[in-house]
Amino acid sequence: MSHHALPYRLPALPLRRSVLACALLLAALPAAQAQSAADTEAGVAAIDQVTVVGSRARNRTVFDSAVPIDRFGTREVENALAGGDLGAALQNLSPSINFPRIESSGAADSVRGIQLRGLAPDQVLVLINGKRRHASAVLDTESSFAGIVPVDVNAIPPGAIDHIEILRDGAGAQYGSDAVAGVINIVLKKARTGGSASVSYGANHTDFKPTDDRKTDGQTTIVNADYGVPVGDVGYFRFGLESRDRNPTNRAGASDAGWTSWNSTPADLALDGKVVFKSGDSQQRNHYAFYNMLAPIADGVDAYSFATVNQRKSDGSAYFRYPGDPSNVPALYPNGYRPTTRGDATDVSVVAGLRITQGAWNWDVSARHGGNKFRYDLANSANASLGAASPTSFHLSTFDFDQDAVNADVTRALDLGIGAPGNLALGAEYMRETYTSSPGDPASYSAGTAAAGTVPDAPPGAQAGPGLRPQDTFDGRRSVRSVYLDVESELTARLLLGVAARYSDYSDFGNASTGKLSARYKVADGFLLRGSLSNSFRAPALVQTGFRFSTLNFNSDGTGLQTASLLPASDSLARAFGAQNLKPEKSTNLSLGAAWKPQRNTSVTVDAYRIKLRDRITRTSDLQSDAATAYLASIGRTDIESVAYLANLLDTTTTGLDLVVNHDLPLAGGKLDLNAALNLNKTRIDNVHQSSAALAQIDPELTLLTENNLFRIRHASPKTKLVLSADWQAAQWGWQARATRFGALKDFSYDDDAELIDGVHAQRFGAVWSVDLEAQYKLTTKLTVSAGGNNIFDRYPDRVRQTNNASYGGALPYNFINPIGLNGAYFYGRVRYTF
Repeated sequence: MSHHALPYRLPALPLRRSVLACALLLAALPAAQAQSAADTEAGVAAIDQVTVVGSRARNRTVFDSAVPIDRFGTREVENALAGGDLGAALQNLSPSINFPRIESSGAADSVRGIQLRGLAPDQVLVLINGKRRHASAVLDTESSFAGIVPVDVNAIPPGAIDHIEILRDGAGAQYGSDAVAGVINIVLKKARTGGSASVSYGANHTDFKPTDDRKTDGQTTIVNADYGVPVGDVGYFRFGLESRDRNPTNRAGASDAGWTSWNSTPADLALDGKVVFKSGDSQQRNHYAFYNMLAPIADGVDAYSFATVNQRKSDGSAYFRYPGDPSNVPALYPNGYRPTTRGDATDVSVVAGLRITQGAWNWDVSARHGGNKFRYDLANSANASLGAASPTSFHLSTFDFDQDAVNADVTRALDLGIGAPGNLALGAEYMRETYTSSPGDPASYSAGTAAAGTVPDAPPGAQAGPGLRPQDTFDGRRSVRSVYLDVESELTARLLLGVAARYSDYSDFGNASTGKLSARYKVADGFLLRGSLSNSFRAPALVQTGFRFSTLNFNSDGTGLQTASLLPASDSLARAFGAQNLKPEKSTNLSLGAAWKPQRNTSVTVDAYRIKLRDRITRTSDLQSDAATAYLASIGRTDIESVAYLANLLDTTTTGLDLVVNHDLPLAGGKLDLNAALNLNKTRIDNVHQSSAALAQIDPELTLLTENNLFRIRHASPKTKLVLSADWQAAQWGWQARATRFGALKDFSYDDDAELIDGVHAQRFGAVWSVDLEAQYKLTTKLTVSAGGNNIFDRYPDRVRQTNNASYGGALPYNFINPIGLNGAYFYGRVRYTF
């Protein structure tokens, strides 16, 4: 492949060093070739193992697939999970995945999404045991991809996972809506006998330079156990429980933000130099349960079922309210207050079905239910318009999403009559979704007359709310019917060709047809070329059509806070500001790559991709100006200061490259697995839909997306990510080491003296390395103790420019968008017993 075929040239010297690290690993491989020959029976490499995703053929391995697939085994997953949740573990495992940690932002303290190949979290499909996972009931309103509805991967029990498969390719024709960037398949444990139990404890221990303080916080206790019971000769019933309790962290700095208060009273200014804000992980209490079952019930007939349950309580923090601000009630909070957001999420997923073999035909008939319910509450808050009579705790709303489906899949070996073996798969599915929202307490949204002694101009509604009004609730439902056909055949001994097509009909968005063509050609034994061309279709999530909420956030120039109301596109006020009915997103994916196995224990894969997306759904900027304020006042909406809604605003093209190198060899009486993986990606905005006649009538100067928002879409995700890992296991000892380099990124700045980049005041944030290390020792054949640390060198992203506007008076010293997070080093110990 010539350099002209690559998506773009290597951008900078640090990135070339990352590529050099992969090259050095490749150079070291031949030296180990003779030694590795003795290890041929040590185990099957992940790249040689059969995969569920990417192909419906039963014997397709990761290596000989026509599309790029990663497979991470039990030990890899367990090590990546240490001290973190599943989203963080996926980021540790795959260079193509990022897990931005949005801090102190309402519901985002509870529900966070993952990115695959730089795209939005709702453009990756998540499967459990090959079955679609339902999305969250909560809209992401704060991240770089505001307006999306992600799958809550952290609701999946970490201790239930056997292995994880990641398909890095568009797969809408094979698996349906959302598989734009790819597919993540999480396979649950299914061992028939025995069990395990573990206890771990850890905490962040960090040198926090903004306050010159050594902090120990984020204490986390994890307890889990699982056990398997045989069912018949080959069946199983595996079940388990898990509890994860995490204390909060705070990485806010001392603030000189008293000037942001409404009138900067002496009481406000007296708080300058103190830590009154919060930025960090929320307090969480997680409880999980799962089972995975297979039961033979007749010759050629197996019943199966699996389920996961998660109950999560999270406490987050909103912005501090100063004593003299109209949002405060001095009788309740003479020194000001910081509201506490409380999320109570319940997530349930149940699947049951039959697998039937009749001659050459293999049937899989199943039904599933997925539900996510999120209750949103507040504590330590106030409705200032009610004065001293205001409650201090509020219920804001409850959001409830349910997805039910029945489906049938049929596969069989295929003979095309020309001596070309193949596989045929076809299927159909009916899916029904419902989404409802319920109102908050009357005090959470009411507008009262401020009692004597309160500050004039008191805003209505609970602070860090307000709650959802009865007239703003939503009750929606829709149905989806889909059929698909998937044919794959080895036309010759070297050429594999796959064709897939799907037709889907949505009761609310019409129908769509998608297709995929994939091919793999074996140039020689151990070397193959592969590629695919496909299109995908992502219908707007039902939550996106009905979600509404109001939040307090920065105004357009960062000089203060304002109440912004996020409205559904069908709302009359949103229509007045130019909203139109949402349309489906459509994408075209092109992937070209190669895979090479120079020897049994070594593999190298490289894949280039281009993903072209049309009509991407995103949240508009907060539409606020003097003219907009005057319009809102003219219709009696003085409770809000800006309007936002979801719209099909963007056409984008994402290009990238994945490089993965694996090698294993015997070492010091054990086995050493080495891995280097690199992802490069870049997103270009091709078209922006910026205005409408309705919006121009309110203010012709307003645009639906500000340059700041567009800048973040282009630049807020790292364009490079490198993961280097080593895993050594012997009879008694074992250790793992992983070094991750998150590439440089940029974000807009509220500092008018910041560098101008693409016409926007912005700040560059340099690349940052995170190093994780773990060691294990087997006290007995059944008892293992482990100790380790994540980000052991206590690295942080670059600090935000230390100006009042950029860092909010020093209160927010770090930008949340860097995937390394803001918590510094985390150290832990674990004891595991198997039986």
